[in-house]
Amino acid sequence: MSTQRFIGANSREAMNQVRLALGEDALILSSRMTDAGVEILALAEELPAPATSDFAALSERLLSEIQAMRQLIDSRGKPSPLLKWLLDAGFSASLSQELLGHSPPPLPDATPARLKTWLMQRLDNQLNQLADEAELFNEPTVIALVGPTGVGKTTTTAKLAARYVMRHGPDQVALVSTDSFRIGAHEQLRIYAQLLGVELHALEPDAPLGPLLGGLADKRLVLIDTVGMSQRDARLVTQIHQLGGSGRAVRLMLVLNAASHGDTLDEVLHTYREAAHAAGCRLDDCIVSKCDEAARLGPVLDTLIRHDLRLNYLSTGQQVPEDLQLPGTSNFLQQALDTSRPSRFASAPGTSTSQRLNALVRGLMGQRKALLALRDSLIAHVDGFGPLLDAWPLMALPAAQQPAAWDAFIRAQEPCAPVAAVWVTATQSSQRVVYRGERQRLGNLAGHAEAFGIRELRYRNRTARLTLSHLPVVLKNAPARAWFGTLQDSHSGQHLGQRYWLSVESQGLKEQAANLLLQLKHDELASLTARGKTQLLAMSAHLHAELRLYLAAGLAASAMRLANASDDWAFQARTQLLGLLPKKTRGHTGEILEGLLHLSAVTGSL
Repeated sequence: MSTQRFIGANSREAMNQVRLALGEDALILSSRMTDAGVEILALAEELPAPATSDFAALSERLLSEIQAMRQLIDSRGKPSPLLKWLLDAGFSASLSQELLGHSPPPLPDATPARLKTWLMQRLDNQLNQLADEAELFNEPTVIALVGPTGVGKTTTTAKLAARYVMRHGPDQVALVSTDSFRIGAHEQLRIYAQLLGVELHALEPDAPLGPLLGGLADKRLVLIDTVGMSQRDARLVTQIHQLGGSGRAVRLMLVLNAASHGDTLDEVLHTYREAAHAAGCRLDDCIVSKCDEAARLGPVLDTLIRHDLRLNYLSTGQQVPEDLQLPGTSNFLQQALDTSRPSRFASAPGTSTSQRLNALVRGLMGQRKALLALRDSLIAHVDGFGPLLDAWPLMALPAAQQPAAWDAFIRAQEPCAPVAAVWVTATQSSQRVVYRGERQRLGNLAGHAEAFGIRELRYRNRTARLTLSHLPVVLKNAPARAWFGTLQDSHSGQHLGQRYWLSVESQGLKEQAANLLLQLKHDELASLTARGKTQLLAMSAHLHAELRLYLAAGLAASAMRLANASDDWAFQARTQLLGLLPKKTRGHTGEILEGLLHLSAVTGSL
């Protein structure tokens, strides 16, 4: 055990440092205010050293993040298209730069739709969201909706009650109104309560909440509609104290108006959270209201991400309960990035460095979610990638234990179905065959070949066009078919080379063409496997030979699968993998292989 000291500008910043360094289970020894800020002493447990490969990958990842942040902070150039996109959507310059710490490389298939999906994934990784409302409703709880005037707390209270009634019936729900200042507030909630068949209790101003909650102890859900208060109202702290001192745990849920200015939202959240902290409460949940009235959702999402507030619901209208949606069932991220009407108030990125540390911490934490999602996507779409990840931990075993562990791993795998052998081989223009009784070079026979159409394919990180033709020939006294292919870039028309194949005549022409096309797509497989073996050997000098070949060949095949796939999932996976590399990339298959090596090394640590 060892004691470590952390200092932050406030308690939250200091605790973020503790969690980042020591994890959620760190033992806090003391906390006090000093001239330098809030000082926290925490007890750290000595952890075993990570495997060399994991440590190297994580260190490289951290250095890459720091370098990326430094480049963004020092940048004085014109905003990139993606940065301008986020600014036009209403996101702040600081968070926009943070989200683009690893921009996707300039791939030729990076369409606006795919780039938008990439941005949505970056936002989704950073945003804390309620995935299942059972987390709120399955246990007895008291929820108090708080927030400024006019944000829709009363209607939202009714919507929450209606959602619960639809699940569990009305008997276990009670509504409490503390809003006696607004004319008709009690009456509005009373109408909702009558429609839902639930109890309603009105609390007079300054009346203690504890006795009322004590009488409602048999209710599984108590929803409190509080008085709307400006963040600058001196009575705010008193209101929060009333909720926190009721004797029963009250879950505060802040209602934020999506149509508010970003600076206003930031001030509201900060003030309400400070008031909750002063009352000994926590404020970690929110509902975003009036999404249907907001010109853009960027400012409110920006605020939630920077303050790490969990988004539970989005309110999109006045209908009860239809217009209350879980984040996972809403297309709010797509709406947030809609820039069909650019903001007149978007600002250029600033040069302030005061929040670099917080931005870096959020970026690193968000990478965990992104990497796990990337891992799951590859397992779902790339055959055999799951077993590769299962085999990876064997690298960390002592060299003497690896052969036995490898044998056990192989025995546990399901046997592969036999594949019929197909004889199609790539060859050179100098290959000699017999045509019309004469022995000739293939390169001299292309003019005699019969055209067989054009095939589109992805070839070495570009969209290519293969023009095919064929010719019956004789090879070693046996009938064969010579195939000729002219490869061009589909966009520029650039000539990428001439290709030659020989195939047996046991299959039809379409089957032969499909096989040679498959072979062309994977013509890098042998060199990629050799590259993977070299890199694996550098990571673990005593790696078992068969395990090394299995990992190298599997990762090379996975890289080829990603490079050749034109689907949206493959584009997203390629950009994420290339983003793991600390260098500028062009999307070559070898770089995708390196990204897969990085991902495999880090996944075990996650």
